[in-house]
Amino acid sequence: MSSNLYSASEFQKLSFGDKGLRILSSGDTSVVGENFCAIQAIESSVISCDIDTVGGDTSISSLSIGAGTIIYGNFSNISISVGKIISYIR
Repeated sequence: MSSNLYSASEFQKLSFGDKGLRILSSGDTSVVGENFCAIQAIESSVISCDIDTVGGDTSISSLSIGAGTIIYGNFSNISISVGKIISYIR
């Protein structure tokens, strides 16, 4: 299910986690077929994932993110090798 980010109410739902979330810890992988709009590191983490985008990088491999850091995009296939994250469902 895709979300229309051009709608203010849809954006607000996503930004407050109304679509749901997944908490992933070291060794976990996200559910196949789910897309995420944001990833927040609960503790220092190392992640890899795919990014659905027209321009820029289409994947991240072994990215270190500090505790409290939030990255935004259209992510899928998230795997975490170190740490703990919250991934917000899109």
